[in-house]
Amino acid sequence: MDSIPSYPLPSGYSIKFYEENSDDEQKWAEIATAAGEFHTVQEGYDRFVNEFLKNENRHLYPERLHFLVSPEGKYIGTAWAWFGELDGEQQGSLYWVSIIPEFQGKKLAKPLVTTVLKKISEYSNKCFLDSQTTSWRAINMYADLGFKPYMNMSNSEQAWNALSRICHRSFQT
Repeated sequence: MDSIPSYPLPSGYSIKFYEENSDDEQKWAEIATAAGEFHTVQEGYDRFVNEFLKNENRHLYPERLHFLVSPEGKYIGTAWAWFGELDGEQQGSLYWVSIIPEFQGKKLAKPLVTTVLKKISEYSNKCFLDSQTTSWRAINMYADLGFKPYMNMSNSEQAWNALSRICHRSFQT
């Protein structure tokens, strides 16, 4: 977390924080659903309301939940600067990174993720994230940013071997 690179957003794009008493919950649900995290926007919205709005740390959302906004003002991506426990240690967590499909591949993810990582570095010197092998493009990007494989799960070796083949790089050291 000491040497997070900077990637500027393309011209016109911006990053905004979550605002209470707005429709940001709906915007988050729309982005996450478009990115394949939920079957319906209502399912995503319900997840936000039932899990996130009931979280005792929701007062942190206005400085931790980031939105990526297009030049036209459309909310197109999101990521959280969060925290969690890994191996008994409290750490920062890059959480719920999503960009809607029509804006993927436009060099927007690294600027969003590194902005969030810089926020995480304000309160933690370590960071982890969860993902799945179907998100191999994102995992490849996370590796470019210095994330290392976590090998303490039952299927870790098999998953990382598969990702190494797909991404044409060795993730295991």
